[in-house]
Amino acid sequence: MSSINQPKTFSVDVYSDYGVNTQNPWVHAGEFSELSDAIEVCKKVVDDFLRAPINRYIEPEVLAHAFLSYGDVPVISGTQNLANFDVYEYLTQRCAEISSPQQSI
Repeated sequence: MSSINQPKTFSVDVYSDYGVNTQNPWVHAGEFSELSDAIEVCKKVVDDFLRAPINRYIEPEVLAHAFLSYGDVPVISGTQNLANFDVYEYLTQRCAEISSPQQSI
């Protein structure tokens, strides 16, 4: 069977400077046959950081910097890695939503 007929999988890995494993900062989050599922996992990683109780005391405009300094960074490996999920774009969008009075995390 050729690789053309096989379904493509999207692998989500998370880079964490503060993880349990000090030898390898990458944690495998899962394999997904649907790109949308992989993107949702990446969004959840960012949202979980933004929702953390300690971050309730951080001004929304500072949250992006806090995430980039201390957050776990998700990436999608696979066929079109770079075009699939832009963590910086999503982070900017979510922080803007948080700073809006009508929106919550």
